[in-house]
Amino acid sequence: MSAPLAPTSREEDANAASAKDGEDPPGREVVVGVDGTEVGLGAVRWAAQEAARRSAPLRILHAAPYLGHPAATGGPPPELPRARGITAVAYTVARHTEPGVQSSTEVVPGDPVTALLRAAAAGQLVVLGSSTTGAADEMVLATMAAKVAARSPAPVVIVPRRRGAEPEGRPAVAVLGVGDRADDEAVALFAAATAQRSGVPLSVLQTRSSGRTVPASWVDDLDEWAQRFPDLTVQHSELPAARANQVLRATCPSPLIMISAGHGTLLHRSLDGPHLWLLRHCTSPMALIPPTDRHARGEAAPPG
Repeated sequence: MSAPLAPTSREEDANAASAKDGEDPPGREVVVGVDGTEVGLGAVRWAAQEAARRSAPLRILHAAPYLGHPAATGGPPPELPRARGITAVAYTVARHTEPGVQSSTEVVPGDPVTALLRAAAAGQLVVLGSSTTGAADEMVLATMAAKVAARSPAPVVIVPRRRGAEPEGRPAVAVLGVGDRADDEAVALFAAATAQRSGVPLSVLQTRSSGRTVPASWVDDLDEWAQRFPDLTVQHSELPAARANQVLRATCPSPLIMISAGHGTLLHRSLDGPHLWLLRHCTSPMALIPPTDRHARGEAAPPG
């Protein structure tokens, strides 16, 4: 008789078993959610590359509400091969993209948002695919990605369907002015670490109307940027009270656009309207950085 499906079914990379005793434990995982769509596999490629840049393991997670509970006989659900097939394809893509990254797969019966938020609490970054082509399965993925980004204690990167060659020589972009000053600082730290790892310049776009003669935060002080990140090329620009479409024109295309997730509505049930507009129209990967009040609840994620 087959054993019943456990709450999580995890298949570790065989290479991980060969690690020598006494080595430092691996860093916190980069988590990527997959659902079997091509746009989800695009997220796997991006996540594998980012895990390599971070020297972090990659966790490929498929949440499968269609699995339900184990069969009455105690055997695994009949849909389990389908779920494991989805993670197997994603694993192959990850290994082809970055063979040196330690990768693992996981099938979780239940709600995708709940599973991804649980994984986010233990990981350092969550990566999800999103598309606005109108395909029914991809629209479900886009909605799920927005819900996760609105509540995640870790940064969430939304990777859109690829629409051409990667931008060459373009800077990563940090969009400030969304949320509190402390949220700007969290975005700035994440953005600087990202640009340094990727070896690209950083463009900082300030959308907040200041009117101050004395900087209210170090992110408003150009000399402070130079002191904190002397080896990073940083360019600054201002677009006070910018609308979402103006932000998009000023930032896209980019290897990564980084912005605070904002404070959303009650209990962070959804993203703000401008965030949803950007996610719907942006053709570059976008990182949504959790506001600092989530860190105050003991859910802190590392700056980078």
